[in-house]
Amino acid sequence: MSLSAAGAALQGHDYQHLFAWYHALRMLNPAEDVVGVEIEAKNAGNVDDVVVRRRAAADEHYQVKYSVDGRHPIDLAWWVTPATSKGKSPLQRFWQSWRTLSRDGHRPHMGLYTNRPIDVSDPVLALQDGRTGTLGPRLRLAKASSKAGRGRKRWASHVGVAEADLLEMLDHLVLLTGQSAWAGLVTSVSDRMAAVRLKSDELAVEQGVQAIRAWVTGARSEVDRRALAAEIARRGLHGEVRQATVVVQGIDRDPWAAGATVSLDWVDLFEGDHPRARRQLRDPGLWNGRLLPELEGAERTIHALGFDRVLVRGYMRLPAWFATGVAFGDTRSLRVACVQGGQRWGSDVTPVEFPVHVSAPVELGAGGELAVGLSVTNDLAEDVLAYLRGSALPVGRFVVIAAAPAPSRTAIPDAPSAMGWALAVLKVVRDQVRATGTRKVHLFLSGPAGGALLLGHLWNRIPATQLYEDLSPGYAPAFLIPG
Repeated sequence: MSLSAAGAALQGHDYQHLFAWYHALRMLNPAEDVVGVEIEAKNAGNVDDVVVRRRAAADEHYQVKYSVDGRHPIDLAWWVTPATSKGKSPLQRFWQSWRTLSRDGHRPHMGLYTNRPIDVSDPVLALQDGRTGTLGPRLRLAKASSKAGRGRKRWASHVGVAEADLLEMLDHLVLLTGQSAWAGLVTSVSDRMAAVRLKSDELAVEQGVQAIRAWVTGARSEVDRRALAAEIARRGLHGEVRQATVVVQGIDRDPWAAGATVSLDWVDLFEGDHPRARRQLRDPGLWNGRLLPELEGAERTIHALGFDRVLVRGYMRLPAWFATGVAFGDTRSLRVACVQGGQRWGSDVTPVEFPVHVSAPVELGAGGELAVGLSVTNDLAEDVLAYLRGSALPVGRFVVIAAAPAPSRTAIPDAPSAMGWALAVLKVVRDQVRATGTRKVHLFLSGPAGGALLLGHLWNRIPATQLYEDLSPGYAPAFLIPG
């Protein structure tokens, strides 16, 4: 069933108001220089939906475009087609806004924010920079005879300006396309509210949306920090717990990483052009040469900011979840959490006893080191054993610790069970370390991300631990956790 025009308009306005609330919360962060937010701003041209006023840096001007579904991408036709017979195309309107806002050497920061995807089959749009979201830098390098070069000429001709002038505008127009839908934006707003000690459940987020809506309908378009603080107090949004958010962008980027307290971006360090293919680093030395130090640096930042609770999110594989748990470890007087299957899994819950099955040790006789396989989601025993026998690793014993009664996707149902599982695994590994006298553990994981995070969080009094990426088939060394 298709949504009515009125329903789509309401969703679009709510999305814009949620986006405005997300930026208004920046006023409460001492590290930001945001002094105000204006909704449907005057004299802002086409980028007037949300304007972020900054003390020192350039103001940020956003146009927010919401779509009820993903059937219509931001393509060439969208850029050059006027909405009405006498109107201007979006590209012409962005140019007009650029001219309006550029004065006395000042260059505005403009952004198109939309949940609609971008059409990467278009030679111009395909050159969007993955980090900055702009078209200018890569489009500037296109040869005039190439498809992108000819497209650049057509764009400039459509606007009626020189290519160099168009490129300067595109340098300052950030295309935030393919952004998460309502639920994803709610998650990021919730992160930002928790970081400034506000209530952060869905009801609290909705209160923020209602605050923006009330300001707009009440003809108050611009809000400063004082007005924001008064509205927060009036709506009872002050919370008791202050929580940082750490986003680790391992195999894919998070569209709302900017809202996190700390954000790490490793995507370009991996081989592969798709998240499913990103399993190995282009330079394996970076596991401990860059990635682990960045996690440790993130922990120092969190401590310096005075946080003792950390919500971890991001797109990464199990070794990275485990290593993140180690970096934000229990010995650092921190509490960690993540969202697993819609539930909050945190280290602050009371664990319940979790049964595990410990296999009979396989004695490989290749050395004095210990290999441990954790079978929670899938049984990895045969795959790991084949890898160990085909490698030159000095492993003398291999033990599998499996969820009882059997590995499955639902073997660990909730946070108390996850903490119980992590404690049970830790005990078995310590027992095996004592029995073998090993100085190094090789750890292979198959299980939920939240379980890996909590296990890493508790990992202590264990020798140096080598983690492995599952290459399906085979394995490759990842992080080496110091003992």
